[in-house]
Amino acid sequence: MATRSAPAPSAVAPATGAGKALSRQLWVILHRWAGLSLTLFLAVAGFTGIFLSWLDELEVATAPELHLAAPPSPGARPMDVLAIRDQVLARYPGARINFVPLDVEPGRSLRLHLSWPDPKTGIEQPGPGWDDLFLDPYTGRELGRREWGDIRQGMKNLMPFVYRLHYSLALGPTAMLVFGVAALIWTLDCFVGFYLTLPVRHKPPARGTVRATGKTWWRRWQPSWMVRWRASGYKLNFDLHRAGGLWLWPLLLVFAWSSVSFNLPQIYVPVMKQLGAEDPREAFFSAMLPRPRAHPALGFEAALARGQVLAGEEARKAGVAMRSDGETYLWHSPEIGAYVYGFTTSADISKHGAGTSVAFDSDTGALKAVQIPTGSNAANTFTAWIVALHTAHVLGTPWRIAVSLIGAAVTMLCITGLVIWTRKRSGRAGRSLRRSAAT
Repeated sequence: MATRSAPAPSAVAPATGAGKALSRQLWVILHRWAGLSLTLFLAVAGFTGIFLSWLDELEVATAPELHLAAPPSPGARPMDVLAIRDQVLARYPGARINFVPLDVEPGRSLRLHLSWPDPKTGIEQPGPGWDDLFLDPYTGRELGRREWGDIRQGMKNLMPFVYRLHYSLALGPTAMLVFGVAALIWTLDCFVGFYLTLPVRHKPPARGTVRATGKTWWRRWQPSWMVRWRASGYKLNFDLHRAGGLWLWPLLLVFAWSSVSFNLPQIYVPVMKQLGAEDPREAFFSAMLPRPRAHPALGFEAALARGQVLAGEEARKAGVAMRSDGETYLWHSPEIGAYVYGFTTSADISKHGAGTSVAFDSDTGALKAVQIPTGSNAANTFTAWIVALHTAHVLGTPWRIAVSLIGAAVTMLCITGLVIWTRKRSGRAGRSLRRSAAT
């Protein structure tokens, strides 16, 4: 959020007419109610965001028994990930593992996510109380289990629960949609808040007056950028809200609009399409099969080989270089009858996420779609950057620290905005009470 109230009188010159004053007051009211409706969502998202930029480290700190796996001897090589997957499926014949991370960081465990589909319909159903399985990548031995995000299971689910709070208040898909609407309101309110920091325009002063007083438009806007640290509690609160939102405005807009991309793609995608964004996977992924293809002709081993071939071919066509320091994965989607092989190239902003990918038919291996995260057009590159900035997967440790500070700032803006509203509401109630007493 940027600001939630009109600028202080010292920063604003008198309006030139009732029309402008009414128009500005309307924006003040809209900003006020937008801020009130967003307070819970943004306070939670901001506060949890402080910790999520350090998600990996905090996962290890809160559940080391799940996330750490020391090599049995110096230089020991981990087992083939697909072989471990086969062992797990043989151990749990009713389970399905559709996503496999193909790289395991030295000293870390392998995490596999299991689902439990109905054998007749293929539709996912509740499992046996766990869905995350952690394994020693050197031996295949089980290290532990958890139901991802279920805080009732204790500290091993603390960070997944914090993550669920961050994007949905841990309340499920409906809350995730509501969070998306909140992100859209936040995006629009960023512009309203910025406008309300601007000084009101008025009639040009008499000749020579501006030069004599020094009160140019820019000079009248200057107080909006400043914090009166020695002022009273309310004035300091107001300045923190206004100046904090103004200084952080570009970053707040990045986090607001990227939140829309996560939680409200039905709005984000059409808007970005108008700006030139292209997603060659969209039509392919929207074509659901009448019945999930749970057992395709290509098994995971054959699919991996096919994905690697297609990845090399498409990378050469796109003129991008394969990166050995990034993540790779293989994902099977029975619902659309396809595999997606994700890998990292010079078109990826960071080594996390494997944003470059090829999608191909799970029976025939025919190429269906290619995704190159940057370089194809400006709109796609813009999306890749705002997502990487939001998730702190770029610019190293300094940016991760910055993301934590931005999360704290968003929480501060929520609190200061609520204080401003409470103070003004108390003032209005007091005036109303005095008028009633006078009559």
